[in-house]
Amino acid sequence: MITYRQATLDDVDGMAEVEAASWPRSLAASRKAIADRVSVFAAAQWVAVLDGRIIGAAFAQRICLQQLQTTPLTYEYVTDHGTFRKTHLSDGPIYQLVGVGVAPAGQGMGCGRALIDRQIEFARGIDGITRILGFTRPVRFHQFPQLSIEEYLKRRSESGHVADPVLSFHLDSGARLVSSHADFRPNDHESRGYGILIEYPA
Repeated sequence: MITYRQATLDDVDGMAEVEAASWPRSLAASRKAIADRVSVFAAAQWVAVLDGRIIGAAFAQRICLQQLQTTPLTYEYVTDHGTFRKTHLSDGPIYQLVGVGVAPAGQGMGCGRALIDRQIEFARGIDGITRILGFTRPVRFHQFPQLSIEEYLKRRSESGHVADPVLSFHLDSGARLVSSHADFRPNDHESRGYGILIEYPA
C-alpha cells in the first residue's frame, strides 16, 4: 500500500531520484534544489512511499500576488531557480503548487493525483491561504506547431475532455485555467516554452 507524508531531509535522495525519472533532464529539480525546498518549507513537500521506497514527490511554496504580477513570468523567477529560498513567504496567501513527479514503479496507481489532492487538502487547512495556484505544462503543444496557444488550449478529446494529458490531469479534477505565459521555461521544448497557470478552489 502506498503511504503519503510530508518530507524530511532524509528523503532528499529518494525525491531526487523520482525527479530524474519522471521529468525531462533539463527540467528536473536538482538534489540541491530539493534539499533547499525541504529546508525552507518542509511541510509543503510531500512524498509517496511504497515498500519503504519513495516513488512520488510533490512540491509547493507560499507566495503573494505581487510575485505573479511581474512580467514576463518565468519558472526561475517564481521559484528562485527551483530552490524557494527567496520566493517562499511564511505568511504568503497563495499556495503555489510547483511540481509533481512519479517514478515508473508508481505509475498507473493514482499516485500523482493522490499527491496533488493531499497538497490541496493541506493548503486548505492553512490559516491565511486564499488561493491555490500552480504552473503546469501543455506537454503536447510541440506536436501542433500550426496552432497558437489559445487554439491548443481549446482542443478537446472525443470524450470532451481537454486533449492535453497534463492539463486534463488538473482540469478534470476541478482546476481552472487562469492564463498562459510564453517563455515561462524556454528549455521546455515539449511545451514550446509555455507555462499554464491553473487554480484549484481554496
